[in-house]
Amino acid sequence: MQRAVLIALATLLLSMVAGAQASKEPTFSTYKVTIERARAKSINFKNNPGARSFRSRLSEAISNGVNFAGHYIVAGWGCGTGCIYGAIIDGRTGNVYWPLPLYSLGVWYDDNGYVDRPVDYRKNSRLLVITGSPGVKDDAPENPSGKYFYEWKSNRLKLVKFIPLKTTQ
Repeated sequence: MQRAVLIALATLLLSMVAGAQASKEPTFSTYKVTIERARAKSINFKNNPGARSFRSRLSEAISNGVNFAGHYIVAGWGCGTGCIYGAIIDGRTGNVYWPLPLYSLGVWYDDNGYVDRPVDYRKNSRLLVITGSPGVKDDAPENPSGKYFYEWKSNRLKLVKFIPLKTTQ
């Protein structure tokens, strides 16, 4: 009898610990990187012909220096009400990457307005967090609103975790 109670308590404790870990948000410190003094002088337009359309925004971003994942620069600009468009620039080479989640992403808002940081990142971390609805291809349905946690790895954003946001409407 005592043994059965101990086994039941141990099982309950283990399931509570597993549940707590599953709901835990990824942290910037988990994806830590060393910050470099990388400083490309300009955007590499030769290898990134699509970047010419956003010359001003990208050039302004690169002039401000590294702000993401050790030697990268996140650049973003508005594309309408509640919409952000963005790119990631390699601070070493000036190459521009166009990750799909930063393509016309919908910013999360509720009764209190828009979130303060719809795209959150750190200079010393590979983690990028989007609060809202990440971009999709033109003919695809919109992604559900939530907190999307991405790791920048091999010049791509890889989804690590998704936490849905509840609407008040």
